[in-house]
Formats: sequence, structure tokens, C-alpha cells
Amino acid sequence: MSWMERYADMLRQKNTPFVLLDSGLFVRRAGWIAPVGPAARRMTLDPAQGRRLLRELGGLWVQWTDGFGPHAAGSDWYALTCRAHVPVDEVPSQNARKHIRRGLKRCEVRRVDAQEIAKNGYETYCAAVRSYGTAAVLPAPEEFARRVLSDEPFGDIRHQWAAYHEGKLIGFNQNLVYDRIEVDYTLGKYHPDYLKHYPAYALFQTMNEYYLVQQGFEYINAGSRSISHDTEIQEFLIRLFNFRKEPLRLHVQYRAPLGLLAGLARPFRRWVRPLSPRAAAVLELDRLRTR
Repeated sequence: MSWMERYADMLRQKNTPFVLLDSGLFVRRAGWIAPVGPAARRMTLDPAQGRRLLRELGGLWVQWTDGFGPHAAGSDWYALTCRAHVPVDEVPSQNARKHIRRGLKRCEVRRVDAQEIAKNGYETYCAAVRSYGTAAVLPAPEEFARRVLSDEPFGDIRHQWAAYHEGKLIGFNQNLVYDRIEVDYTLGKYHPDYLKHYPAYALFQTMNEYYLVQQGFEYINAGSRSISHDTEIQEFLIRLFNFRKEPLRLHVQYRAPLGLLAGLARPFRRWVRPLSPRAAAVLELDRLRTR
């Protein structure tokens, strides 16, 4: 079974709508549609296919990229990738080496199953979300467990990792796996009361070594460029763990009349930003897309 068929099975199990085209598997992510799969995969989409996706999945736009390579040079859109693990002794910063060693000494890191995160990850999840200072609605413990356990039948493509201090789960990561091509670090939560034990340092160092050295994946993907806010975690990964911004050409097809409105608003981008963060994010996406 191909990775794409396996992901289609997972989406069906989770009751997540998707559309399978010749070029790939597409899902809706909040207000837009994007493909499922490695960033290295070259995607093509014609206007008729874009209209079909918008019709069947909803959303305001479809976005996709056409893989890494010289054709993407100079693009301001990127995926944050790591292609080579750096052992602790070779990390350039002395301060970073100290923190990574401290995290590895104080934390036990291991790959776990979904049952473990469902049972022991709720406190860390809620504490991490509260620390962001936003008004996010937290799930009830039962709902959190239900979401995590929906990954249980798909442990081959949805990996769970946990960091423990003195037996207490204080951080976890959930990753998506695409063959031996890409590992997508999709979600990480770290308990703010235990950051002095450096669980994120221990997790990233351990996972990077596992995937790039022991398992031989081509690269790790820690996410794309944000269009709405600065991502401190990305700068953290660049400074300490050999991640880099690898350019991709971003393609966008809007639902009418959003494309027309975005075009009309382009000259007023800097005035829109303080008035409407959501509109400003759409205009930033429009600025970054390939024309």
C-alpha cells in the first residue's frame, strides 16, 4: 500500500473530507485547502481541478508548491528543513551544547504510542496552550484523549514522542511520516513549568538523530513560512539544530471573488495590517505566491 493510500485510510477513519486527484491528496486546513504529503513532491493543479477542490471541500483558496530545486530559487516561501543531524559535540554554539546536554541528562526521551499521550499528555497540552496568552478553548480531557487515540491504528505514519522528567511527561511531539522521504514535525507541546529541564532540546536532538541517522529519511520538515505571526520555534531550530529555510514556489487559486479583492487591496497592504489581522494574512499570502 502506498503512503497516499495509507493517509486516505487515516482520513476516512477520522471522518476528515478529502479529494484524491492525479497530482495528490488534498484536505481542508481551517480556511484553505492544501495537499497532504512531502514538500519535496512536485504538485501540479489546473484551474478546473482547483475549482473542484473549492467546490467539494470549501475554503477560500487552494495552495500548493512544486517541490524543491533550482526552479524555486529566490522564492520567499519556504519549508523549514533539516537534512543532516549534528551531534552535540559539533553544535557550533557552546551555550546550545550546554542546553542540549542538560536536556538529554535531565529528560528521558522515547517514542511512545497514542495511548501514552492520551493518558498522560493532557496536562502538558493545556499548560502549553495557556502559556501562549491566547483565548483558545481547551478540550475536555475526554475530547483530548479521543483525538489522540484516533491516531492509534496509524502508528506507522503518525509517530508519537514524549519527554519525561523523573517519570512525568513534560513534553511531546506528534509527527507525520511519508515513506523514507519526509518526517513532518506537525505538533509539539512543552510544559512551561518544566522548561528549565530543556525537554524541547532533548526531543529535537533525539528525534533528529533517529530519523536522519538511524532511519535514513531524506529530510525533516518543521513547517512552512507563517503568514500571520513570527515563529520563534523556527528561529530556535535554525540556531540550534541545523534547520534551514528551503525555498518553494507557492501557487494559490482563490475562490471568487477573493482573488479580485486581494488584487484591489494590494496597494493598501500596510494600512490593512493593523485593521484586520486576517485580511493582512491573506494579503501576505498573495504577496508570497508565484505569479
